Amino acid sequence: MKKLLKFLKWTLISVVIVLIIGILYIRFTRKVDVIIYQASNFKPYEKFETPFAVEENFITVAKDVKLHTALFKPDSITPIATIFHCMGKGNNLLLVQNSYKPLLDAGFQIFSFEYRDVGLSTGKSVNSLTLKNDVLFLFDEIAKNPTVNGKPIIVWGRSMGSAFATMTASERNDEINGLVLEGGFNSFIDIAKQYAEFIHLKHFKWLIPLVMNNDFPAEKEIKNITKPVVIIHSSEDTAVPIALSKKLYDASNKETTRFWEIKGQHIYGIKLYEKEYVASFKKLVE
Repeated sequence: MKKLLKFLKWTLISVVIVLIIGILYIRFTRKVDVIIYQASNFKPYEKFETPFAVEENFITVAKDVKLHTALFKPDSITPIATIFHCMGKGNNLLLVQNSYKPLLDAGFQIFSFEYRDVGLSTGKSVNSLTLKNDVLFLFDEIAKNPTVNGKPIIVWGRSMGSAFATMTASERNDEINGLVLEGGFNSFIDIAKQYAEFIHLKHFKWLIPLVMNNDFPAEKEIKNITKPVVIIHSSEDTAVPIALSKKLYDASNKETTRFWEIKGQHIYGIKLYEKEYVASFKKLVE
């Protein structure tokens, strides 16, 4: 009996050691980052075409890594402000430009870009810290543009892009006029837990904070933002539950933050509520 107990004891210890090593390996090699950010499953397009006036560019952010960017401009109107847009996963400039027309018609110019390995951008999205540096670098670069410098800047993030947008607004709070988020969430850890339930792995949710690096803690970063914030979320959103945006709102400065609950599909606000959506941006530059 004693031999059996001793065997079980050392077996348990071995299992725990292997589990700990496995967790540390996944966390420090950032294996989860690849799952979250890598966009290899999305087919690239061959050529960027647009009906809008645009300054297209490829900006070098690292050796052999160029990000495809575009500064969309309103027709025959001097821009009243610049929107720095962080798109969601699965989008590219060819697709996301379809939602820009109402804002361009209102006089805004929009700077947008494709993350690494998305659309015409090169590189691999395998590390969230690298992506964070990319976004801040692009913000600083576009802020130097003569048509941007000296005018209001609004950061806009939708879906996964809301995490990048909140981070940018937090890091560059003094350089922006406001932040608009739609279909966002309070942290990647919480959205990962939500998807664990979707795929029937809710009993393993406890592992998520152990294997994930929470490099975009929006719930903490939003506390650093002193400029006006608009959080938009549909109560019918099946991709990102509205409860996660409400958590973000709960952590924000209530004197400068507005929560706007809408209806409809995930990040369809500008299509379904065009007039009100554009008005939210205009109010930030009045």
